[in-house]
Amino acid sequence: MNFYASRDYLDAAAAVYFKGRHTAVEDVRVGEDVLRLLVVDDRHIISRLPFLDFHQPLDASEVRGPVRKARYVQNVVRGIVKHSDWKPANFPQFELAPYIDWSEFRNFDAYRDHLLARHRGQIRDRERRWRSLAAANGELVFTMNDCGGDVLACARQWKSRQLRETGERDYFSSPKTMEFLETLRARNVLVSSTLRAAGRLVSLWIGFVHQGSWSGWIFTYDPAFRKYSAGHQLLNCMLEESYRLGHREFDFSDGGHDYKMMYATHGRLLGAIGRPPFGRRLVIFAKDALQRTSPQLFQTVRLLKKRIAASLVRPAVPVKARGSLHRAAAG
Repeated sequence: MNFYASRDYLDAAAAVYFKGRHTAVEDVRVGEDVLRLLVVDDRHIISRLPFLDFHQPLDASEVRGPVRKARYVQNVVRGIVKHSDWKPANFPQFELAPYIDWSEFRNFDAYRDHLLARHRGQIRDRERRWRSLAAANGELVFTMNDCGGDVLACARQWKSRQLRETGERDYFSSPKTMEFLETLRARNVLVSSTLRAAGRLVSLWIGFVHQGSWSGWIFTYDPAFRKYSAGHQLLNCMLEESYRLGHREFDFSDGGHDYKMMYATHGRLLGAIGRPPFGRRLVIFAKDALQRTSPQLFQTVRLLKKRIAASLVRPAVPVKARGSLHRAAAG
């Protein structure tokens, strides 16, 4: 069972985004798959929540009865692909969630050799930047779970700036984002990893470790350290620590960004299950047709959509289910 089906995540989401409402964690059947989801007021089935990257169908042994039924859910794991086999054109209906399978390597040095074989120039360059960072700013200290009072505040400041600069929606514009992170921290779920130079915060990662999988959502750094590849310096420390602790994987969450693909060995294919509502089917048809006939226009429309979304604040209001699965997103 993945983190997004756990009581740790779902109870925290219920406490923050559906405060004062009746909530329950239930198993929901969609087609031949069963997912563990949050149900609000005994009728609103919630399949989209803040920081929910993807759904993993339950194994048969994990299913609890009785099971509700729903019609449609997005971002569900549909398979695994090796890094070398991933070509977006070959998987037009899927998004990718890259990860490192540590069982592929007998030790961490073997993984480092794997990276050098693929990206020798970049790896060597970042090693030089590590030395330069230390020489110019003092001793570098990695902390797997840094509970310093500046960590969440810097995460909000740096990530908000980064999201606005790249045209993404600034989820920190909602006060519930900080409340949610603080709720996870209070439940001893949140893992805040940092790199500091002589005590000064350089870069940070906010996430979790669940059943041998280290993952997260917020990866950012102080812009003053940009020239040192500050994010990659922290990530290198985290990967070595993940292997040392015997994790089964390091998960980069959803999105096939270049920096993730540099390190990943595999990826989860994320797609939809069930039958979408008629309006959604029309959107899918139009999207597929535009992507086939005019890829450049398709990318332009995607960028415009992202910029419009970035200017909107989305309330966390569930939609009446009426026997089908609906989404509730929060800003």
